Amino acid sequence: MQEIFIARILINLAPMIKFFRRIRHRLLIENKLGRYLLYATGEIILVVIGILIALQINNWNESKKIDRSVDSHLAILKQNLLEDQVQLKLLRQNMIDNVHFADSSMQQIRTNIPVNDRTKEYLIKLLLEYQFSPNTNAIETITQSNEIPALDTELQTAVLNYYSLIERTNERENISNTQIQTKYENHLNNEYPEVFQKDNSWDFIRSFYKDDPRPTTPVDEKKLQEDKKLEPLLVSRYFQSIALRDFYNELLESSDIILNLISKEQHDN
Repeated sequence: MQEIFIARILINLAPMIKFFRRIRHRLLIENKLGRYLLYATGEIILVVIGILIALQINNWNESKKIDRSVDSHLAILKQNLLEDQVQLKLLRQNMIDNVHFADSSMQQIRTNIPVNDRTKEYLIKLLLEYQFSPNTNAIETITQSNEIPALDTELQTAVLNYYSLIERTNERENISNTQIQTKYENHLNNEYPEVFQKDNSWDFIRSFYKDDPRPTTPVDEKKLQEDKKLEPLLVSRYFQSIALRDFYNELLESSDIILNLISKEQHDN
């Protein structure tokens, strides 16, 4: 690209170079070697200075173009992160709820608290799978445009840390969801089908079975307390929910750092 630009500069300088060449030719004919060498040197210096000035202007224009592009992409990144935060706050609250559901269920198994009318809701809600789906439009564009190096060092680090943390969060989500699919869900469906009845206090299930004329069956307290397979599954749901809660919280903090740095950069500009 630079070679093409230099070629264009030389083309633009061609009339002046031609003028100096005529002078040199005349001096050579007149046998004025000293003045010939002086004009030849001047011609070389003129060409070099012209190229350097043109390159400087071109670099300045390219830098301005990159700055405008980066500013535009940072505005999109800011919007992406705000959308991410809405999702992350909901996911974090879901994990806080899950911790309560798992803990309350384990307390019932241990007979620390009695089996109650919320037991069905607690057990079934722990079936739900969660996955953070960030909006990556801006970071993909910035990466494809090779604009990461153009970011302020602190902002560059914060952005890379955020998207690296997303990858680790997705890995933890996959572990959690796989445990639900392969272990917890099978056990609940086989051993506690009564959670799928209209007396379940979760709105979705209660609404789904509201017209079911069949009588409801409570969770068998003795069976629940003697279930040696359920408790470790609940411990696993408890642990995974805490881990994901912490990941979502860390992503919220990380995104806040980026948003503050973007606002600072926009203010400085």
